Amino acid sequence: MTDARLAPWRERGAAVCAALARPLVWLGLFIGRVTSWLVLLVMLAVLTTVTLNALGINEIARWQADVLLFGNALTINSVTELQWHLFGILTLFGGTYALHHDTHVRVDLVYQKLSPRGRAIVDILGHLLMLIPFCLLIAWLSQHFVAMSYMSGERSNYGGLTDRYLIKAMLPIGLVFLAVGALGQVFNNLAGLFDPSRLAVPTHDKEPIHG
Repeated sequence: MTDARLAPWRERGAAVCAALARPLVWLGLFIGRVTSWLVLLVMLAVLTTVTLNALGINEIARWQADVLLFGNALTINSVTELQWHLFGILTLFGGTYALHHDTHVRVDLVYQKLSPRGRAIVDILGHLLMLIPFCLLIAWLSQHFVAMSYMSGERSNYGGLTDRYLIKAMLPIGLVFLAVGALGQVFNNLAGLFDPSRLAVPTHDKEPIHG
């Protein structure tokens, strides 16, 4: 709840920043919840690989027309590669969810001793000066990486997955989502600087998400 003693300009500033943060934070949380279900697919792929190895089966099925990612056959190699790539996608898109819930790794001896306002300032500066520029830079540079994979028709050399450009495209897409989530965090923290009462509420329970 906004402190009634706040100056009108601070109330408006907090409301505007919270409104800007709301869709950005919601998007990150939604994508995180959706991609969390990939854990089940990873487990299924691992179980399938172990079972096929035990049975000595290499090729599971074959068909005439090419299917996206799998080509014209489903083999133990394609299932093995699939589990690696699914885990990579889970990590990339789950990073934004972890950021919003403040469950990402922090290697810092100072941050935890700061006041809520001090933490908000550190987060704003860290996101604006380091996290967001890093994500956007790597996303931009990796476009060439994806384009080359698409133009060359890159595929596994061991009878695994085809259309590898789709897998590689997850890198810039995931980093852009992380940058968008970090921007949402910036607006959330700016809202807290305008209205200090917001800083006492955990990030994932703040008004921008539920309001």
